[in-house]
Amino acid sequence: MKKSCSFCGNKNFREDKVQYIYKHDNRFLVVNNVPAEVCEFCGEQYFKADVLKKIEKEFSEIHSAGKKAKNVLRMPVEEFVEI
Repeated sequence: MKKSCSFCGNKNFREDKVQYIYKHDNRFLVVNNVPAEVCEFCGEQYFKADVLKKIEKEFSEIHSAGKKAKNVLRMPVEEFVEI
């Protein structure tokens, strides 16, 4: 059985490396070069469970266990009603 995209129904995917942003309790982890299957029509990204588990583990090690991240970003934050 061939899979199809949950959003657009397209059946064509490509293997790619993407940026993944993980958020939990208002804390973030940006991970580059994450392997994903990407819908060739709408761009929706699909990840294997083991990939997401590695990201969750890394997030926990950085935010709870004091592991030092490779890089730290500073980013502005706005409330939409104030724009």
